[in-house]
Amino acid sequence: MPKRPDDKAAMAAIRDQLQSKDFVQALHESSLLLRHNTAIPELWSLHAQSLQGLGKFTEAEACYERGLAACGQAPRLLVQLGHLLSRQNRADEACDYYTRAMSIDPTLTDAYRGLLNFRAIPLDSAEVATLLNLALDAGRSDAARARALFLLGQIYTDSGLDNPGFAFYQQANRFASRGLQGTREYQVSPNAAAMDARFFQRHPRQHAVHNSRLVVVAGLPRSGKSLVETLLSRSPEVAAGGELGLVRKLAASLPPRDNLEAFAAALAADSGSTLLDSYQPLADPETRYLTDTSPANLSRLGWLGLLHPEVPVIFCKRTPLDLGLALFFKNFRSGHRYSYQLATVGRAIAVTEKLIAHWQAALPNPTIKVQYEELVRDPERLLGELNTLLGLRGDASESALNAPSWRIFPSRSLDAVGGISPSLIGFANRFRHQLAPLMQAYDDEMARPRLSSPPEAQGHSRRGRNRSATR
Repeated sequence: MPKRPDDKAAMAAIRDQLQSKDFVQALHESSLLLRHNTAIPELWSLHAQSLQGLGKFTEAEACYERGLAACGQAPRLLVQLGHLLSRQNRADEACDYYTRAMSIDPTLTDAYRGLLNFRAIPLDSAEVATLLNLALDAGRSDAARARALFLLGQIYTDSGLDNPGFAFYQQANRFASRGLQGTREYQVSPNAAAMDARFFQRHPRQHAVHNSRLVVVAGLPRSGKSLVETLLSRSPEVAAGGELGLVRKLAASLPPRDNLEAFAAALAADSGSTLLDSYQPLADPETRYLTDTSPANLSRLGWLGLLHPEVPVIFCKRTPLDLGLALFFKNFRSGHRYSYQLATVGRAIAVTEKLIAHWQAALPNPTIKVQYEELVRDPERLLGELNTLLGLRGDASESALNAPSWRIFPSRSLDAVGGISPSLIGFANRFRHQLAPLMQAYDDEMARPRLSSPPEAQGHSRRGRNRSATR
């Protein structure tokens, strides 16, 4: 049965609900649609994702199976069921679904990506030949060709062929960035530099602040934010929210301002805040904290300091060389325009390091800085410090630190399967020659004293002294 116009609109609304993590409403709406149309694979997917969001994994698995029976083994449903099983560490079952999907539709690159979580793909395999054909097919979109190239980069790097592997990643980033309009530099909020410690002393919150039950975990992707969330969510008092972007949404909800000082004074005198208006599933009275790991929050923390100085902020940092490689190897689905070029990656890391130092010195909020390398070497010690910061009991289950069966790779986060391992420390040293432009740009940006977005200047990454790429 074809999609009706009203079905399309309703499904778009459900996708929006899933994006905002309103899983209860998404489940309700998808249930209504399934009453009269069971032949649309995406509808089964939306219903299963709603169940997953509510933690009903057994029901979600059964939903996918019913959808596969109703839709004739739709390959995308096979892939999504594989993803669900992989998040439960059911590797053999997940790989079976990925393989079945690839046999039906060899162009589904998500199936290859899922398979690589658990198994290496040999260079002389039919899968590599298929990916090469997809990457070379000029009739496919730039984004589709980029996905194939990112996978080839991982496969060749897995096989120890670092030079061709890195070349695949470079070409993948070129394709992924085609057609981008506007700046590709990491952007800092224009008001951030003015919000120093004296600024917050001039504008203390004048009303008693209701505890928002939020904890912000701030930093760039691949800096350890999800691992911190994994550690914290071992406690029954902490709910893992993922990338909610609540501080970004709070900043976006504020009206335009011409005079920052006058605007800040008005905010400090206001008794209201919309911080958690966009997130409703905080109904469990035993949940003391909800984590938000969105990278978009970092630049806007000044507004959090004005309106919610009680919210704890955990800053995450990582050695620039390893972090830069992880960002360059990551196929971001949206945002993170800086990740497509080595120089913009280097400048982004430098800017965020200066931004973290700025906020730590300025914010009235309780803060702590977590270094990735220390986190993965001694997670229990770090957890003790985090429990102290948040006042948690520290009586959590040990299950989240069990070794997963997932394979380790820089662009992948093992958060939900509990993988915390130091094996990626120093991984980027293999590529220190290729990453020299990244580290040069990092050094140049760190030498600039002002906290601001990097300028769009040709040759910016080539200025300064020629320093080693091993840091």
